[in-house]
Amino acid sequence: MDKQTILDMQHVSFVYDSDRESSSYSSEPTEPPALSDVSLTVKEGEYVAVLGHNGSGKSTLAKLINMILTPTEGVIRLFGRDVTTDDFTEEDMYDMRERVGMVFQNPDNQLVATVVEEDVAFGPENLALPREEIRRRVHTALAVVGMTEYAHHAPHKLSGGQKQRVAIAGVLAMKPKVIIFDESTAMLDPLGRRQIVDLMDKLNHEDGITILHITHYMQEAARADRVIVMDDGHIVLDGAPREVFSQVERLRDLGLEAPQGTELIHRLRADGWDIADDGLTVDACAEAILQSLGLGKE
Repeated sequence: MDKQTILDMQHVSFVYDSDRESSSYSSEPTEPPALSDVSLTVKEGEYVAVLGHNGSGKSTLAKLINMILTPTEGVIRLFGRDVTTDDFTEEDMYDMRERVGMVFQNPDNQLVATVVEEDVAFGPENLALPREEIRRRVHTALAVVGMTEYAHHAPHKLSGGQKQRVAIAGVLAMKPKVIIFDESTAMLDPLGRRQIVDLMDKLNHEDGITILHITHYMQEAARADRVIVMDDGHIVLDGAPREVFSQVERLRDLGLEAPQGTELIHRLRADGWDIADDGLTVDACAEAILQSLGLGKE
């Protein structure tokens, strides 16, 4: 059975108008487009990584999908509903935001309470859910992110990675179908980044949540099912990680690098090595090199 199309963007452009405080339609934009003629479709259950250098448009894309911004041109449909029409009301927007959650770069900007469990409960409380349902959602969300033992702690005393997991729990308590991670690992140390990306994998593969991961870490993007590369407000590459990262020279032209293993194998091939695998992960790279030396696994 074909999976449902969750996101359908058609010829979407967006211009930040420095003369207006709101991010609505402007007949006379004063800035160059942050996004230009972007068309994108995402299906239920996909795990999509979005890459690009600073200013490429990837965060603008995330904010458009989450309805923080309104496109200057084009149409955005979420779950089959056109969210860019005039008859899409504020009540409709709140309903849609229950289905599309977003985790930002700095967890401090997303934490609102002085106790972890109260912070996670904030979203469900605003839905006016029964108290028992709120408790159940908070308990489940904290368990999923591995923060149950910190339920009564103060968020500001947690590490960066722990804060980010609490922020994710707050989103999960809303029971979204889609979660957008907008550079959510950028402020974390390597251990914290790995824990959050492991959690993304779990949410996607075990819970079936559609993941859009905006990142500039190539190794993180390699774990997705699909990689989109943006440049100057356009989507310039879109495919499976192996397909996208094999274009090492093209990525360099875009100011990006392939994952370290892929980059190493690319250089070895240029020196005449016969290596079959592209080495998206460290283990795959090591195994590919051992295979070329006749030392790999049988």
